[in-house]
Amino acid sequence: CTEHAWVPCPTCTPDQFNDASSRIAGATTVTPDGEMQTLVFAMKNACDGATFQGGIVNLASLGFILLAMVILTLYQRRKQIAFDVQEQTAQDYSIEIWNPPNDATEPEEWKEFFESRFGGHMTCCTVTIDNDLFVKALAERREVLFDIEQKLKEGATINTLTLSELGAKIEHGRQFIGRFKSRVSPGIPELVGRLTVLNARIQGLAQQDYRATRVFCTFETEGAQRQVLTKMTVGSMAATRNKTHKINPNLLFRGEHVLLVREAEEPSTIRWLDLDESWTTKTKQIFFTTLVSFGCIVGVTFLVILCREISAAYAALAISISNALFPAIAKILTNLEAHANETGKQSSLYVKIAIFRWVVTAIVITIITPFTSTITNGPEHLLQPIYIIFFADLVTTNVLQLADPLGNFKRHFLAPRAGSQERMNLLMSGTEYTVAERYTNMTKTLFLTFYYCAIYPSAFFLCSLTLFINFYVDKYSLMRTWRPAPTLGPHIAKFSRAYFMTSTIAALAVASSYMFSGFPFDNLCAEDVSHSAYYGAWKVTDGEGQDSTAIIEPITRSYHFCNQYLGPGRNFAFPALPNAQPQGSSWMTGEQENLTFIYGWVSVGVLGLVVLTFLQRAFRNIQDVFSASYKPAGDIQGESFSEVEAISSYIPQVLSDHFTHPLIAVDIDHIDESIFDWTDPTRSHSYYDMTRDAEQLMKGSEDVCHNAFAQIRHWPPGGTDVEEGEKSTKSALRKSKDINKSGINVSWSSKVTCKTYSKDDPNNYAFFNANASTSNLNFNGHSDPLYDPDAQNEARVYKENPEDPPNNDVAPNNNFDPYAPTTNDNIQNNDNNQQIQEQNQPPLNNEHFDQYYNTGLDYPNQPQDPMYGESQNQDNGVYHEDPQNQDDSASWEGTSEGSSQGTGSSGETGPYSHSTHSGSSATGSYSSQSSSHHSDNPGSFHPEQNHNNDDNNNAKYADEDGSAGSSRHSSNTSGSSYSQDDHSDHDGQEEYYETEVYEDDEDWNEDVDDGQEMGSYSTGSSSASGLPPVT
Repeated sequence: CTEHAWVPCPTCTPDQFNDASSRIAGATTVTPDGEMQTLVFAMKNACDGATFQGGIVNLASLGFILLAMVILTLYQRRKQIAFDVQEQTAQDYSIEIWNPPNDATEPEEWKEFFESRFGGHMTCCTVTIDNDLFVKALAERREVLFDIEQKLKEGATINTLTLSELGAKIEHGRQFIGRFKSRVSPGIPELVGRLTVLNARIQGLAQQDYRATRVFCTFETEGAQRQVLTKMTVGSMAATRNKTHKINPNLLFRGEHVLLVREAEEPSTIRWLDLDESWTTKTKQIFFTTLVSFGCIVGVTFLVILCREISAAYAALAISISNALFPAIAKILTNLEAHANETGKQSSLYVKIAIFRWVVTAIVITIITPFTSTITNGPEHLLQPIYIIFFADLVTTNVLQLADPLGNFKRHFLAPRAGSQERMNLLMSGTEYTVAERYTNMTKTLFLTFYYCAIYPSAFFLCSLTLFINFYVDKYSLMRTWRPAPTLGPHIAKFSRAYFMTSTIAALAVASSYMFSGFPFDNLCAEDVSHSAYYGAWKVTDGEGQDSTAIIEPITRSYHFCNQYLGPGRNFAFPALPNAQPQGSSWMTGEQENLTFIYGWVSVGVLGLVVLTFLQRAFRNIQDVFSASYKPAGDIQGESFSEVEAISSYIPQVLSDHFTHPLIAVDIDHIDESIFDWTDPTRSHSYYDMTRDAEQLMKGSEDVCHNAFAQIRHWPPGGTDVEEGEKSTKSALRKSKDINKSGINVSWSSKVTCKTYSKDDPNNYAFFNANASTSNLNFNGHSDPLYDPDAQNEARVYKENPEDPPNNDVAPNNNFDPYAPTTNDNIQNNDNNQQIQEQNQPPLNNEHFDQYYNTGLDYPNQPQDPMYGESQNQDNGVYHEDPQNQDDSASWEGTSEGSSQGTGSSGETGPYSHSTHSGSSATGSYSSQSSSHHSDNPGSFHPEQNHNNDDNNNAKYADEDGSAGSSRHSSNTSGSSYSQDDHSDHDGQEEYYETEVYEDDEDWNEDVDDGQEMGSYSTGSSSASGLPPVT
């Protein structure tokens, strides 16, 4: 119906065609009476309306699509079960408890509860708490430290004082442009200030009381999980109101709590920081983001209208660009919402993008296009913009996706110029994509096709071609350019089928019904009269001033204006049936009336089926509130959790755009690396463990840090349970890995970065220099910028009675703390009076413990810190060893005044020895010597060389393999292996380790002939264990 002609319309007025002034025209003539007369013409589309044959073909298409949708649903359900059977994941073995008691934060209690009632072995248990602010602060602190080092020059040596001085100097020297730039991109002064704020905030948040929010329990077998879900699944209302009569009394937690137990989502989909948000908070967030999304729709609608006034092509281009840009806005809005898992977030994102694209692509263009321009040919009408939109989806979108300009710019331009390997890895990680956005891209094309297929049948072919190309382009991007996405499972596919695919089918039926009823889309109804005054050829001028010719044949009927649009408006009717035509204004042909009658009622039936589908799902959700039940999918496979090679468990993590892997928000000492779903080839998982940060900032207060983090336990089948405070085996997560040593060489003072200790294998640690890709970042250590110089003045203490000073008559104290600070560097060879006197004397340069050793600080040339003064020459803090946490290899014995004896090995902190006998201290000892024979161990250090040799002002480091590297930072805050020997037996290589761990149970002995002291550490002369006396 693209052909049209001018017809007489004596009663038509320009106001009736206000939105289509080109469809009304006039011609001036003179009446027989000699008066001027204007004849009014209207443009009539040259077609008789919808044919019955064309309508039946469209109706058959609707039936085929309905049948295909049913078959596809059944097929996907079977494939879902088959995939679930073939691939065993943590979800198949796990449950999630939504309402644990506030104080039920110990995994051992949950293990005992389920195993005592169901008998199945629990392999893993994770208890989360509402510490999201605390964890966010720790994650941001990591990012700030990373950004600081990225801005430092290579080879810089930084401590708290020099870093503050550098920030002040930069800020003082800034001009207008620099100050403006600092507001856009924070510099070192802003980052240092933010670091100080974060440290104080973390220390405050770590001391708060937190409640349990969720519990994730993973059983060893699928049968155990299904048994728990079958017997403990109750309605959420019963669990919320704690209706104890709804469940077996034996299944009440602590005998009084009804648990809300559900099958857990996949570990990679859990959003750990959003588990504690309340229902009201989530509702407010979703309401706000939805309001903003509708605002975006309204704004784009006005933009399209403005472009439509210029050209329909510009309007189509504006629609295509807005469809491409809005997903980024939708992601920002969705990130403001709290969702317990990635599935909920993706569903929310799906709804926003789908509604925006549907409305902007199909509905807006219909609203802004005049009804009479629906089937008219030309760029300013409806059909050609529809084609332009299809072309954009078919060509433009896919070409841009294949070209990936932003991703290629990052990979080929920014990545080679990155300041660190970490930054390069991030730039090379690929383009982020979301499953929700890809589904909406498909449903948008389907919706556009179904909405206009009645007037544009070619849309089916364009749609099939577009989806075919999109499939292969997405497949290429998925394998080549996109980064991996979280494992969401089948929820998004089900969500799309249940709501949006059914909605597109309803749109096809309803829109086609109205389209067929609106033919011929000219708003003209024929009259039974003919006006002879219009006969002949006329030169007419339309409302836009364009001239044309109108030829009126004799007996041509005249027409009058009638509104043929039965959609929303003054003439609205549902369903669109023939009897909806106004009396005396009939425009449908007989064939069209029959088709409209059939299609109108079919649309009612299809819409009813869709509504019933929605109601069924709503009923299920309501039923889950009041009376829930569990129905397993598929058969039990018989493979246990620990037998699955690639499987993960529920480990709280935080994603950061500064690091290639997630930051861990739980103490991982009690788990094995096999339950992680990712592995860093260059670092151990301990590097990403943020509990080490908190422990150092809290000055080793492990109890406080323990209560501020979620708890996780791993009990492999056949292994021994690990009680609180004990470790049956060394965690595999503490093993160091060789890493790339190249990159920015920035040495950090212990005051800035702070090292912490590795709890299982203290020898395996690395320092954090904020250069996550170029340094051995095991993150066993972090910063303590709130440095307390007063803590250094405390005398060496005894654990059992710290108030009593050491006395010659006192029996040896097995809990002697070898790391408590002291100003007496010769405590083993002096009596009490000498000790007291020397405590008031400054230490000698060749005897004091250098707290800046291996920190990169040029000690001899470094001015004193005006804030701390001479306290810098003293030990940094007191480390208290918990006697209850020591095993057989971590005992200490000692007496004062040169008569103490001690044997032992520390698995937690390093030993201290002060001996005049020559010997090789174990790897990682710190010694001061004045004799001439050499140690067999290349890992000893000479402080007098460091202080007196101008060529060795900066300390060197050696890794576990003994290779020397650039200067690095360290800390003496805890666990230092320290010895001072009056004989020199070393080879000059320097190596410093946190502590020494002996795995063998062999007795330590002294080989006098060889001059070697093997594994012997003493705080005085020893005569009980075969050790030579200290002279």
